[in-house]
Amino acid sequence: MLRSRQVKNPGSLFWTRVRSHWKHQRASLATVADWTVMLYIIVPGLLLGGGIYRELWTRPLPVWVDYIPVQGAASLLLLMFFGRVLLFLEEADVLFLRQHPHWIKGLMLRGMGYSIWVSTVKGLLFTGLALPFLVRGYGFSGTALISLLLAAAACAWCANLAGRMIRSRYKGWTRRLAGYFSRWLFFGTFMLCVTFGLKTPLVLWLGAVIFLVLLPLLGRYRLRMKGTFMSDVREDASTRIQLTEKIMIQAVGKPPSIRSKTWLFRKSGRIFKGAAEKRLADAGFKAILRKSENLAVYLQITLLGIPAIWMPPHVVKVIVYIAMVILISYWLHTRWAQFAKAEFMHVLPFNNRHYRSAGVIVVRTLLILPAFLYSMVAGLTLFQGAVGWLAGLAFTVVAVLAAPSLTSWPVYKEERSLRVNGEEAGDESA
Repeated sequence: MLRSRQVKNPGSLFWTRVRSHWKHQRASLATVADWTVMLYIIVPGLLLGGGIYRELWTRPLPVWVDYIPVQGAASLLLLMFFGRVLLFLEEADVLFLRQHPHWIKGLMLRGMGYSIWVSTVKGLLFTGLALPFLVRGYGFSGTALISLLLAAAACAWCANLAGRMIRSRYKGWTRRLAGYFSRWLFFGTFMLCVTFGLKTPLVLWLGAVIFLVLLPLLGRYRLRMKGTFMSDVREDASTRIQLTEKIMIQAVGKPPSIRSKTWLFRKSGRIFKGAAEKRLADAGFKAILRKSENLAVYLQITLLGIPAIWMPPHVVKVIVYIAMVILISYWLHTRWAQFAKAEFMHVLPFNNRHYRSAGVIVVRTLLILPAFLYSMVAGLTLFQGAVGWLAGLAFTVVAVLAAPSLTSWPVYKEERSLRVNGEEAGDESA
Protein backbone atom coordinates (compact mmCIF):
# COMPACT_ATOMS: atom_id res chain seq x y z
CA MET A 1 0.00 0.00 0.00
CA LEU A 2 1.33 3.44 -0.92
CA ARG A 3 1.45 6.13 1.73
CA SER A 4 2.01 9.71 0.65
CA ARG A 5 4.12 10.65 3.67
CA GLN A 6 6.45 7.70 3.11
CA VAL A 7 6.52 7.44 -0.69
CA LYS A 8 6.89 10.71 -2.55
CA ASN A 9 8.60 9.56 -5.77
CA PRO A 10 9.70 6.36 -7.57
CA GLY A 11 13.08 6.51 -5.82
CA SER A 12 11.64 6.42 -2.30
CA LEU A 13 9.23 3.65 -3.32
CA PHE A 14 12.13 1.65 -4.75
CA TRP A 15 14.22 1.90 -1.57
CA THR A 16 11.20 1.02 0.56
CA ARG A 17 10.74 -2.19 -1.39
CA VAL A 18 14.45 -2.97 -1.37
CA ARG A 19 14.48 -2.78 2.43
CA SER A 20 11.36 -4.94 2.60
CA HIS A 21 12.96 -7.47 0.27
CA TRP A 22 16.11 -7.78 2.36
CA LYS A 23 14.09 -8.04 5.58
CA HIS A 24 12.20 -10.96 4.03
CA GLN A 25 15.47 -12.67 2.98
CA ARG A 26 16.93 -12.20 6.47
CA ALA A 27 13.78 -13.59 8.07
CA SER A 28 13.93 -16.62 5.77
CA LEU A 29 17.51 -17.34 6.76
CA ALA A 30 16.66 -16.86 10.44
CA THR A 31 14.20 -19.77 10.26
CA VAL A 32 17.03 -22.26 9.61
CA ALA A 33 20.09 -20.54 11.10
CA ASP A 34 20.79 -19.30 14.61
CA TRP A 35 23.18 -16.39 14.16
CA THR A 36 24.90 -17.05 17.48
CA VAL A 37 25.64 -20.62 16.43
CA MET A 38 26.63 -19.51 12.93
CA LEU A 39 29.35 -17.29 14.38
CA TYR A 40 31.06 -20.39 15.74
CA ILE A 41 31.05 -21.79 12.19
CA ILE A 42 31.72 -18.66 10.14
CA VAL A 43 34.68 -17.32 12.15
CA PRO A 44 36.73 -20.58 12.07
CA GLY A 45 35.69 -21.03 8.44
CA LEU A 46 37.04 -17.60 7.53
CA LEU A 47 40.30 -18.28 9.34
CA LEU A 48 40.74 -21.66 7.67
CA GLY A 49 39.67 -20.30 4.28
CA GLY A 50 42.09 -17.39 4.63
CA GLY A 51 44.95 -19.81 5.25
CA ILE A 52 44.05 -21.92 2.23
CA TYR A 53 43.68 -18.78 0.08
CA ARG A 54 47.14 -17.62 1.14
CA GLU A 55 48.62 -21.01 0.23
CA LEU A 56 47.12 -20.72 -3.25
CA TRP A 57 49.24 -17.59 -3.76
CA THR A 58 52.44 -18.96 -2.22
CA ARG A 59 52.50 -22.70 -2.96
CA PRO A 60 52.13 -24.66 -6.22
CA LEU A 61 48.58 -24.90 -7.48
CA PRO A 62 46.76 -28.27 -7.57
CA VAL A 63 47.52 -30.50 -10.55
CA TRP A 64 43.90 -30.55 -11.74
CA VAL A 65 44.19 -26.88 -12.77
CA ASP A 66 46.27 -27.97 -15.79
CA TYR A 67 43.39 -30.11 -17.06
CA ILE A 68 40.82 -27.26 -17.12
CA PRO A 69 41.07 -25.13 -20.29
CA VAL A 70 40.78 -21.37 -20.22
CA GLN A 71 37.30 -21.65 -21.76
CA GLY A 72 36.17 -23.76 -18.81
CA ALA A 73 37.39 -21.20 -16.28
CA ALA A 74 35.79 -18.37 -18.30
CA SER A 75 32.46 -20.21 -18.42
CA LEU A 76 32.47 -20.60 -14.62
CA LEU A 77 33.23 -16.90 -14.33
CA LEU A 78 30.32 -16.07 -16.63
CA LEU A 79 28.04 -18.36 -14.64
CA MET A 80 28.75 -16.40 -11.46
CA PHE A 81 27.49 -13.20 -13.07
CA PHE A 82 24.19 -14.81 -14.06
CA GLY A 83 21.11 -14.00 -12.00
CA ARG A 84 17.46 -12.99 -12.13
CA VAL A 85 16.17 -9.48 -12.70
CA LEU A 86 13.93 -8.06 -9.98
CA LEU A 87 11.74 -5.10 -10.97
CA PHE A 88 10.03 -4.65 -7.57
CA LEU A 89 6.51 -4.64 -8.97
CA GLU A 90 3.58 -5.76 -6.80
CA GLU A 91 -0.05 -6.63 -7.45
CA ALA A 92 -1.33 -3.57 -5.56
CA ASP A 93 0.46 -1.35 -8.08
CA VAL A 94 -2.38 -1.95 -10.50
CA LEU A 95 -4.51 0.44 -8.41
CA PHE A 96 -2.15 3.40 -8.62
CA LEU A 97 1.11 2.97 -10.49
CA ARG A 98 -0.46 1.92 -13.79
CA GLN A 99 -2.08 5.34 -13.88
CA HIS A 100 1.39 6.91 -13.59
CA PRO A 101 3.62 5.39 -16.30
CA HIS A 102 6.66 7.44 -15.28
CA TRP A 103 6.52 5.84 -11.81
CA ILE A 104 6.39 2.37 -13.35
CA LYS A 105 9.31 3.10 -15.66
CA GLY A 106 11.30 4.69 -12.85
CA LEU A 107 10.74 1.68 -10.61
CA MET A 108 11.61 -0.79 -13.36
CA LEU A 109 14.74 1.13 -14.35
CA ARG A 110 15.98 1.16 -10.75
CA GLY A 111 15.12 -2.53 -10.44
CA MET A 112 17.25 -3.34 -13.48
CA GLY A 113 20.12 -1.33 -12.04
CA TYR A 114 19.76 -3.08 -8.69
CA SER A 115 19.81 -6.51 -10.37
CA ILE A 116 22.94 -5.58 -12.32
CA TRP A 117 24.61 -4.44 -9.10
CA VAL A 118 23.73 -7.67 -7.26
CA SER A 119 25.00 -9.91 -10.08
CA THR A 120 28.18 -7.81 -10.30
CA VAL A 121 28.92 -8.13 -6.59
CA LYS A 122 28.35 -11.88 -6.72
CA GLY A 123 30.61 -12.24 -9.75
CA LEU A 124 33.38 -10.10 -8.26
CA LEU A 125 33.33 -12.12 -5.02
CA PHE A 126 33.82 -15.32 -7.01
CA THR A 127 36.53 -13.63 -9.09
CA GLY A 128 38.36 -12.67 -5.91
CA LEU A 129 38.31 -16.30 -4.76
CA ALA A 130 39.41 -17.57 -8.18
CA LEU A 131 42.09 -14.90 -8.64
CA PRO A 132 45.07 -17.19 -7.77
CA PHE A 133 43.98 -19.66 -10.46
CA LEU A 134 43.38 -16.95 -13.06
CA VAL A 135 46.69 -15.16 -12.44
CA ARG A 136 49.06 -18.01 -11.57
CA GLY A 137 47.36 -20.89 -13.37
CA TYR A 138 46.35 -19.22 -16.64
CA GLY A 139 48.76 -16.30 -16.64
CA PHE A 140 46.21 -13.49 -17.01
CA SER A 141 47.72 -10.05 -16.82
CA GLY A 142 45.87 -7.15 -15.24
CA THR A 143 44.60 -5.78 -18.57
CA ALA A 144 43.53 -9.20 -19.85
CA LEU A 145 41.75 -9.99 -16.59
CA ILE A 146 39.85 -6.69 -16.65
CA SER A 147 38.76 -7.28 -20.25
CA LEU A 148 37.62 -10.83 -19.39
CA LEU A 149 35.66 -9.61 -16.36
CA LEU A 150 34.05 -6.78 -18.30
CA ALA A 151 33.05 -9.08 -21.17
CA ALA A 152 31.66 -11.73 -18.79
CA ALA A 153 29.74 -9.21 -16.69
CA ALA A 154 28.26 -7.38 -19.70
CA CYS A 155 27.30 -10.67 -21.38
CA ALA A 156 25.61 -11.90 -18.19
CA TRP A 157 23.74 -8.59 -17.75
CA CYS A 158 22.34 -8.86 -21.28
CA ALA A 159 21.46 -12.53 -20.79
CA ASN A 160 19.71 -11.82 -17.48
CA LEU A 161 17.63 -9.01 -18.97
CA ALA A 162 16.78 -10.99 -22.10
CA GLY A 163 15.73 -13.96 -19.97
CA ARG A 164 13.46 -11.76 -17.87
CA MET A 165 11.84 -10.35 -21.03
CA ILE A 166 11.23 -13.86 -22.37
CA ARG A 167 9.72 -15.09 -19.09
CA SER A 168 7.38 -12.08 -19.00
CA ARG A 169 6.29 -12.36 -22.63
CA TYR A 170 5.94 -16.08 -23.32
CA LYS A 171 4.50 -19.17 -21.64
CA GLY A 172 4.82 -22.94 -21.86
CA TRP A 173 7.20 -24.58 -24.32
CA THR A 174 7.72 -21.33 -26.23
CA ARG A 175 9.09 -19.75 -23.07
CA ARG A 176 11.43 -22.65 -22.38
CA LEU A 177 12.75 -22.91 -25.92
CA ALA A 178 13.24 -19.15 -26.21
CA GLY A 179 14.98 -19.08 -22.83
CA TYR A 180 17.35 -21.90 -23.76
CA PHE A 181 18.09 -20.32 -27.14
CA SER A 182 18.80 -16.91 -25.60
CA ARG A 183 21.02 -18.35 -22.87
CA TRP A 184 23.08 -20.47 -25.25
CA LEU A 185 23.33 -17.64 -27.78
CA PHE A 186 24.97 -15.35 -25.24
CA PHE A 187 27.09 -18.17 -23.85
CA GLY A 188 28.32 -19.16 -27.33
CA THR A 189 29.11 -15.58 -28.25
CA PHE A 190 31.11 -15.13 -25.05
CA MET A 191 33.01 -18.39 -25.67
CA LEU A 192 33.92 -17.20 -29.17
CA CYS A 193 35.22 -13.94 -27.72
CA VAL A 194 37.33 -15.84 -25.17
CA THR A 195 38.69 -18.31 -27.74
CA PHE A 196 39.76 -15.64 -30.22
CA GLY A 197 40.77 -13.31 -27.40
CA LEU A 198 43.53 -15.73 -26.39
CA LYS A 199 45.34 -14.85 -29.63
CA THR A 200 44.08 -11.29 -30.07
CA PRO A 201 43.27 -9.61 -26.72
CA LEU A 202 41.45 -6.84 -28.56
CA VAL A 203 38.61 -9.29 -29.31
CA LEU A 204 37.63 -9.43 -25.63
CA TRP A 205 37.46 -5.65 -25.45
CA LEU A 206 35.40 -5.59 -28.63
CA GLY A 207 33.02 -8.20 -27.20
CA ALA A 208 32.64 -6.20 -23.99
CA VAL A 209 31.83 -3.06 -25.97
CA ILE A 210 29.22 -4.90 -28.06
CA PHE A 211 27.49 -6.26 -24.95
CA LEU A 212 27.60 -2.86 -23.26
CA VAL A 213 25.98 -1.26 -26.32
CA LEU A 214 23.36 -4.00 -26.44
CA LEU A 215 22.46 -3.64 -22.74
CA PRO A 216 20.76 -0.19 -22.90
CA LEU A 217 18.97 -1.25 -26.08
CA LEU A 218 17.50 -4.25 -24.26
CA GLY A 219 16.61 -2.07 -21.28
CA ARG A 220 14.88 0.46 -23.51
CA TYR A 221 12.93 -2.27 -25.27
CA ARG A 222 11.98 -3.75 -21.87
CA LEU A 223 10.57 -0.41 -20.69
CA ARG A 224 8.46 -0.18 -23.84
CA MET A 225 6.94 -3.65 -23.53
CA LYS A 226 3.18 -3.55 -22.96
CA GLY A 227 0.69 -6.10 -21.68
CA THR A 228 3.16 -7.86 -19.36
CA PHE A 229 2.33 -6.21 -16.02
CA MET A 230 0.77 -9.25 -14.34
CA SER A 231 3.46 -11.54 -15.74
CA ASP A 232 6.09 -9.21 -14.31
CA VAL A 233 4.35 -9.25 -10.92
CA ARG A 234 4.30 -13.07 -10.88
CA GLU A 235 7.94 -13.24 -11.95
CA ASP A 236 8.95 -10.78 -9.24
CA ALA A 237 7.04 -12.78 -6.62
CA SER A 238 8.79 -15.96 -7.77
CA THR A 239 12.18 -14.26 -7.56
CA ARG A 240 11.55 -12.83 -4.08
CA ILE A 241 10.57 -16.20 -2.60
CA GLN A 242 13.37 -18.09 -4.36
CA LEU A 243 15.48 -18.33 -1.20
CA THR A 244 12.47 -19.30 0.92
CA GLU A 245 11.56 -21.99 -1.61
CA LYS A 246 15.04 -23.50 -1.50
CA ILE A 247 15.03 -23.53 2.30
CA MET A 248 11.61 -25.18 2.44
CA ILE A 249 12.58 -27.81 -0.11
CA GLN A 250 15.63 -28.73 1.99
CA ALA A 251 13.43 -28.96 5.09
CA VAL A 252 10.31 -30.77 3.86
CA GLY A 253 11.22 -31.92 0.36
CA LYS A 254 9.93 -30.85 -3.01
CA PRO A 255 6.17 -31.33 -3.42
CA PRO A 256 5.21 -33.63 -6.30
CA SER A 257 3.98 -31.97 -9.45
CA ILE A 258 0.31 -32.60 -10.22
CA ARG A 259 -0.85 -32.75 -13.82
CA SER A 260 -4.43 -32.69 -14.95
CA LYS A 261 -3.39 -34.58 -18.10
CA THR A 262 -0.40 -36.79 -18.69
CA TRP A 263 1.97 -35.72 -21.46
CA LEU A 264 3.62 -39.14 -21.89
CA PHE A 265 1.69 -42.16 -23.28
CA ARG A 266 -1.49 -40.11 -23.44
CA LYS A 267 -3.03 -42.17 -26.28
CA SER A 268 -0.72 -45.15 -26.33
CA GLY A 269 -3.17 -47.90 -25.40
CA ARG A 270 -1.75 -51.03 -23.83
CA ILE A 271 1.93 -51.70 -24.40
CA PHE A 272 1.92 -55.20 -22.90
CA LYS A 273 -1.10 -57.34 -23.69
CA GLY A 274 -1.96 -60.72 -22.27
CA ALA A 275 -1.86 -62.20 -18.78
CA ALA A 276 -2.44 -60.39 -15.49
CA GLU A 277 1.25 -59.66 -14.86
CA LYS A 278 1.51 -57.99 -18.27
CA ARG A 279 -1.42 -55.71 -17.51
CA LEU A 280 0.28 -54.84 -14.21
CA ALA A 281 3.58 -54.28 -16.01
CA ASP A 282 1.84 -51.95 -18.46
CA ALA A 283 0.60 -49.73 -15.62
CA GLY A 284 3.96 -49.77 -13.82
CA PHE A 285 5.95 -48.99 -16.98
CA LYS A 286 3.88 -45.89 -17.70
CA ALA A 287 3.80 -44.78 -14.05
CA ILE A 288 7.60 -44.90 -13.72
CA LEU A 289 8.25 -42.85 -16.87
CA ARG A 290 5.45 -40.37 -16.18
CA LYS A 291 7.14 -39.31 -12.95
CA SER A 292 9.51 -36.53 -14.00
CA GLU A 293 12.09 -37.34 -11.29
CA ASN A 294 12.34 -40.95 -12.45
CA LEU A 295 12.59 -39.97 -16.10
CA ALA A 296 15.31 -37.40 -15.37
CA VAL A 297 17.44 -39.85 -13.35
CA TYR A 298 16.90 -42.58 -15.98
CA LEU A 299 18.20 -40.33 -18.75
CA GLN A 300 21.07 -39.02 -16.63
CA ILE A 301 22.34 -42.50 -15.72
CA THR A 302 22.01 -43.57 -19.36
CA LEU A 303 23.96 -40.59 -20.70
CA LEU A 304 26.63 -40.55 -17.98
CA GLY A 305 27.31 -44.24 -18.47
CA ILE A 306 28.44 -43.73 -22.09
CA PRO A 307 31.65 -41.75 -21.36
CA ALA A 308 32.23 -43.83 -18.22
CA ILE A 309 32.46 -46.95 -20.41
CA TRP A 310 34.17 -45.27 -23.36
CA MET A 311 37.19 -43.71 -21.63
CA PRO A 312 38.85 -46.40 -19.42
CA PRO A 313 41.30 -49.06 -20.71
CA HIS A 314 39.96 -52.45 -21.82
CA VAL A 315 40.04 -54.33 -18.52
CA VAL A 316 38.52 -51.45 -16.58
CA LYS A 317 36.03 -50.89 -19.40
CA VAL A 318 34.54 -54.35 -18.95
CA ILE A 319 34.25 -53.85 -15.18
CA VAL A 320 32.60 -50.44 -15.60
CA TYR A 321 30.22 -51.86 -18.24
CA ILE A 322 29.05 -54.64 -15.93
CA ALA A 323 28.76 -52.21 -13.01
CA MET A 324 26.69 -49.71 -15.02
CA VAL A 325 24.29 -52.38 -16.26
CA ILE A 326 23.81 -53.75 -12.74
CA LEU A 327 23.46 -50.23 -11.30
CA ILE A 328 20.71 -49.07 -13.64
CA SER A 329 18.95 -52.44 -13.46
CA TYR A 330 18.89 -52.34 -9.64
CA TRP A 331 17.70 -48.72 -9.70
CA LEU A 332 14.85 -49.67 -12.04
CA HIS A 333 13.84 -52.46 -9.67
CA THR A 334 13.69 -49.96 -6.79
CA ARG A 335 11.43 -47.70 -8.88
CA TRP A 336 9.19 -50.67 -9.61
CA ALA A 337 9.12 -51.62 -5.92
CA GLN A 338 8.08 -48.07 -5.07
CA PHE A 339 5.18 -48.35 -7.51
CA ALA A 340 4.21 -51.82 -6.30
CA LYS A 341 4.17 -50.74 -2.63
CA ALA A 342 1.78 -47.85 -3.20
CA GLU A 343 -1.34 -47.93 -1.05
CA PHE A 344 -3.76 -48.18 -3.96
CA MET A 345 -2.05 -51.40 -5.12
CA HIS A 346 -3.40 -53.29 -2.08
CA VAL A 347 -6.93 -53.22 -3.46
CA LEU A 348 -5.92 -54.86 -6.76
CA PRO A 349 -6.24 -58.67 -7.17
CA PHE A 350 -2.52 -59.43 -7.71
CA ASN A 351 -0.27 -61.77 -5.74
CA ASN A 352 3.49 -61.75 -5.17
CA ARG A 353 4.18 -63.84 -8.28
CA HIS A 354 2.38 -61.28 -10.43
CA TYR A 355 4.35 -58.42 -8.89
CA ARG A 356 7.71 -60.10 -9.41
CA SER A 357 6.97 -61.21 -12.99
CA ALA A 358 5.65 -57.77 -13.89
CA GLY A 359 8.71 -56.15 -12.33
CA VAL A 360 11.08 -58.21 -14.46
CA ILE A 361 9.10 -57.29 -17.59
CA VAL A 362 9.22 -53.58 -16.79
CA VAL A 363 12.91 -53.58 -15.89
CA ARG A 364 13.84 -55.52 -19.01
CA THR A 365 11.89 -53.14 -21.21
CA LEU A 366 13.40 -50.03 -19.64
CA LEU A 367 16.86 -51.61 -19.69
CA ILE A 368 16.85 -52.05 -23.48
CA LEU A 369 17.92 -48.46 -24.27
CA PRO A 370 20.79 -48.08 -21.78
CA ALA A 371 21.94 -51.67 -22.31
CA PHE A 372 22.05 -51.15 -26.08
CA LEU A 373 24.01 -47.90 -25.78
CA TYR A 374 26.41 -49.30 -23.18
CA SER A 375 26.91 -52.51 -25.16
CA MET A 376 27.56 -50.77 -28.47
CA VAL A 377 30.10 -48.45 -26.84
CA ALA A 378 31.83 -51.40 -25.18
CA GLY A 379 31.70 -53.58 -28.29
CA LEU A 380 32.97 -50.94 -30.74
CA THR A 381 35.82 -49.90 -28.43
CA LEU A 382 36.88 -53.47 -27.60
CA PHE A 383 36.65 -54.87 -31.12
CA GLN A 384 36.89 -53.46 -34.64
CA GLY A 385 34.56 -53.50 -37.61
CA ALA A 386 31.66 -55.92 -37.87
CA VAL A 387 32.91 -57.89 -34.87
CA GLY A 388 32.35 -54.82 -32.68
CA TRP A 389 28.75 -54.43 -33.91
CA LEU A 390 28.00 -58.13 -33.35
CA ALA A 391 29.61 -58.01 -29.90
CA GLY A 392 27.51 -54.97 -29.00
CA LEU A 393 24.29 -56.74 -30.01
CA ALA A 394 25.32 -59.89 -28.13
CA PHE A 395 26.16 -57.87 -25.01
CA THR A 396 22.76 -56.17 -25.25
CA VAL A 397 20.87 -59.47 -25.35
CA VAL A 398 22.85 -60.91 -22.42
CA ALA A 399 22.44 -57.74 -20.34
CA VAL A 400 18.68 -57.46 -20.93
CA LEU A 401 18.06 -61.12 -20.15
CA ALA A 402 20.44 -61.63 -17.21
CA ALA A 403 20.68 -58.33 -15.29
CA PRO A 404 16.99 -57.92 -14.30
CA SER A 405 16.83 -61.40 -12.81
CA LEU A 406 20.06 -60.89 -10.85
CA THR A 407 19.21 -57.45 -9.50
CA SER A 408 15.67 -58.40 -8.51
CA TRP A 409 16.98 -60.77 -5.84
CA PRO A 410 18.21 -58.14 -3.29
CA VAL A 411 15.05 -56.06 -3.74
CA TYR A 412 12.68 -58.94 -3.17
CA LYS A 413 14.88 -60.39 -0.43
CA GLU A 414 14.44 -57.11 1.45
CA GLU A 415 10.69 -57.24 0.88
CA ARG A 416 10.50 -60.80 2.19
CA SER A 417 12.44 -59.90 5.34
CA LEU A 418 10.15 -56.95 5.98
CA ARG A 419 7.10 -59.12 5.44
CA VAL A 420 8.42 -61.81 7.85
CA ASN A 421 9.21 -59.20 10.50
CA GLY A 422 5.72 -57.74 10.09
CA GLU A 423 4.10 -61.14 10.48
CA GLU A 424 6.18 -61.87 13.59
CA ALA A 425 5.23 -58.51 15.07
CA GLY A 426 1.58 -59.28 14.33
CA ASP A 427 1.82 -62.69 16.03
CA GLU A 428 3.42 -61.14 19.12
CA SER A 429 0.74 -58.46 19.37
CA ALA A 430 -1.94 -61.14 18.99
